[in-house]
Amino acid sequence: MLSGKFDFYFLATAGLFFFLAYRFDNRFVLSLGLSSLAGWFGLTISHWSAHQDAAYREYALLYCLLVGAGGALLQRRGPKPHFFGTYLNIVANILFWALLSGVFNRESYGLWFLALIIACAASLAWGLTRRQFAFVAYAAVYGYVGVSSLFLRGVTDETAVLGYFVVSGVAMLVVLVQIGRRFGRSA
Repeated sequence: MLSGKFDFYFLATAGLFFFLAYRFDNRFVLSLGLSSLAGWFGLTISHWSAHQDAAYREYALLYCLLVGAGGALLQRRGPKPHFFGTYLNIVANILFWALLSGVFNRESYGLWFLALIIACAASLAWGLTRRQFAFVAYAAVYGYVGVSSLFLRGVTDETAVLGYFVVSGVAMLVVLVQIGRRFGRSA
């Protein structure tokens, strides 16, 4: 029935999931709706590495802008303000993926790296002020991947690369555990 029209399938599925999420107050179903909407925008993780071009990043940024603004508007005026965290988590991950794909680009990666650093700082500030460790972890992990890609851009020695990841990975884990103990939520 929908042969060759997967974009309509994704949009219809997103609409159904949004309706069910708001009807039954379910954040998991909302995340399915947001993921289906991302599919309608053409954003899929399975094809991300094959589409690290500017158009793909632009669709991802447009998705983040629209969903983030929609989530903020619904938080202020909508019936389910507690859904904002779900909107924000999905948007943050897609935004970081888009920025990282620009950093991994061999040409003109400087602006994307600057945007990644700004997004990491904003995520860190949000996580620390709102006491939401996930956003602190997003800043740390995505920032680590972006900085590591720049440090290792011209390195061909496998021993140096392995040594870098062992030392920096252990340091990242120690820092995240310390931050998690101090600012994370209690279970």
